[in-house]
Amino acid sequence: MKFKIVFYLFLFVCILLFFQLFNTNKVLNYQDDLIQKQNQTNLKLKDSIKVLEEYRATHAYFSLSAQSIGKEDQRETDLFRLENQIVDALRALNSSGGLRKVLPKISNKGTFLIDQIKVVNDQWVLIGFNSDAKWGQAILELSIAKDNSIQFNELAHFVNPL
Repeated sequence: MKFKIVFYLFLFVCILLFFQLFNTNKVLNYQDDLIQKQNQTNLKLKDSIKVLEEYRATHAYFSLSAQSIGKEDQRETDLFRLENQIVDALRALNSSGGLRKVLPKISNKGTFLIDQIKVVNDQWVLIGFNSDAKWGQAILELSIAKDNSIQFNELAHFVNPL
């Protein structure tokens, strides 16, 4: 009788251990799959970050604020103010309808408004403008007078129909 009890107890423990082993293996495989997916996602994100940093470096190369990277804070603040001053001057020119004064060769039909402004450096500005029937882009040369007023001169432009 004792032998049967010990035998059944041994059999029960073996079945329980087998179940534990099988179940633990499933859990470990599931956790391993989650870790592998997380690693793949991290690699994709690192690649995306690298691509975005390269894009930002290329895009920021042609900007006034990028010229101050690594320089002292005062220069960075001055360039930021200059860029804001240029953009404000173009917006004031835009609201007064003065785009025709800067770009006299554009057609007389419609009102052209500046919708994109990119300050390249302290000498040039790229603008995008459009009307109800046409759109165009121009590169402007800027000069700052002693009274801090900004004058714009056209270097080149083109106009296309919508």
